[in-house]
Amino acid sequence: MLDRIAEFFIFGLVPLVVGVLAVPELSGAAEKTLTGEVTYRERIALPPDAVLSVELADVSLADAPATIIGQRKIVPAGQVPIKFEIGFDPKAVLPGRTYALQARIIVDDRLLFVADTRHQVDPLEGKPQTIVLKMAAS
Repeated sequence: MLDRIAEFFIFGLVPLVVGVLAVPELSGAAEKTLTGEVTYRERIALPPDAVLSVELADVSLADAPATIIGQRKIVPAGQVPIKFEIGFDPKAVLPGRTYALQARIIVDDRLLFVADTRHQVDPLEGKPQTIVLKMAAS
């Protein structure tokens, strides 16, 4: 009987306790969230199949494509202002780099609205962001 109890503690309870204690630390530090909203000045409604795409990108290198740190697609986008949350790994944010939010609204692979200026952001600051889009040329 004592052998069975010792076996239970060694092979059952101890690994369970170690697993429970280790997992929250990993998942809690693994992701950070950047929140905000997207809007535009035109007084028109979006079609019901509009898709909002927002990306957090490292735009430090002028002669190279931006590196996407996190992204979010909202389908259907709904109407403005459209709220968003982007999850990202804080370890991917390096000191001395420049980060920006990029946003666009697309309908049937056709660009409707786009952010035409750089929306620079400090992803680790945690302040909500507002991105104002412009209507794309037809």
